Amino acid sequence: MVCRRNDRRSCEIASVADSGTAETSDTSQISMLFRMESSMKMKDLICAALYVAAWIFAGSPAYSQDRVTIHVSYVSSYMKPIQEEIARRFSQLHPDIAVVLASPVEAWGDQLQRTVLDSASGNGPDVAEHAFNLFGQIVDRGLAQPLDSLIKQEKGWSSMGYSPALTSLGTYQGRTWGLPFRISAPIIFYNADLVRSVSDNSSEFPSDWQDILQVAKRISALGGQRVGMFFDYQADGNWTFQALLNLRGGQLVTSEGKIGFNNAEGLSALTTLSQIGQSGMLDMPREQARQSFAAGILGIYVGSSSQLGNLLKASANKFSIGTAPLPRTASDARIPVGGGIYMLTTKDPKKQAAAWEYIKFATGPVAQTLVVEQTGMMPSNDLPASDPGLLGKFYSKNPLYLTSLKQLPIVTTWTAFPGPNSVKISDTIREQLRAVVTLKSKPDVALAAMTKDVEALLK
Repeated sequence: MVCRRNDRRSCEIASVADSGTAETSDTSQISMLFRMESSMKMKDLICAALYVAAWIFAGSPAYSQDRVTIHVSYVSSYMKPIQEEIARRFSQLHPDIAVVLASPVEAWGDQLQRTVLDSASGNGPDVAEHAFNLFGQIVDRGLAQPLDSLIKQEKGWSSMGYSPALTSLGTYQGRTWGLPFRISAPIIFYNADLVRSVSDNSSEFPSDWQDILQVAKRISALGGQRVGMFFDYQADGNWTFQALLNLRGGQLVTSEGKIGFNNAEGLSALTTLSQIGQSGMLDMPREQARQSFAAGILGIYVGSSSQLGNLLKASANKFSIGTAPLPRTASDARIPVGGGIYMLTTKDPKKQAAAWEYIKFATGPVAQTLVVEQTGMMPSNDLPASDPGLLGKFYSKNPLYLTSLKQLPIVTTWTAFPGPNSVKISDTIREQLRAVVTLKSKPDVALAAMTKDVEALLK
């Protein structure tokens, strides 16, 4: 017998009538019939009561037929706990909106392809996170909805923490296509105990590449599987390579979408990578590098500020962590911000309204406080940093998180080459960076090969 969970009691009553053994006397058979009839009446009453209860609850937001379900697509598995907590808090405020989080992919390029393929099959997300340097391709394919009209309808928008500088990160061809959800910058993480043990000046971390490389070489010379430095050249969209270029006053891509690195700044950036390789860097997967740093084996790690929270947890009670900005070598030095925006990717009017509410919450002060505290990213909303109840006290108690925040005055756009080969170009550049840092290719040779390969893909 199959019993519905909400009809368990009636099933139990009915099963009493069904489970008894057959009686041989007429009297017992008549008695059994009466019991069955009584059970049937009781079951009818219970079912009627359940029907009334269902009718009553149907009017509440949690059970309403008008409840909207939105699907949200994002990047990076390390963000999963944060995304789940944001969705949980949002659902508490909006019980009439159900949020379904897609399993994350690990790379921004993969996210781009997923949105394109899922949308083509009719299973596209309602809200999708896309990288600052790639979201234009989603727009070009007609897979996103502009937010300008929704923003105009918001009363008090100017006081909601979305400054022009922040909203510009989601602007493309003069229209706003998304709001920034996470913002990070390349920074230096270092094992303060190791650095102190090999440094002449133990009070401060070096501020120029030559001194940093000397520290890295000394750490590598300690032996015991120590590695002085790891530079995350594998970052999506050649983000850290662009940082080396921007900090020298150079650029990865020109405003016309042409090659911007085939010059002195590009050669200088590749030379620094080669010197990092000479300091003893081992080429390894990014996650392995983070694990080595957390284990106290790797002395200096150059990567995204978004890893700060994870590295602090992983290295707790082992050693002290320090953070520092990447060296600037030009008066017009800039640093590219990494991360992405939340885009509205549904054409359904009802879902659009629900998705807009979710985008505002995820990029608002409460959710952004959670993102900063758990990761080390910069807030994509102006309100939390000045609110003592949100991030105001947090920064004073956690100065390591200020390294990325202090770089806000020099941030610039994370760029990408235009056209359908954008991701392929990024992969091509990455392989040349690998050849340089592993000392398989000299900087000038790699620069020439990189230029030639990219030019071919731009045609």
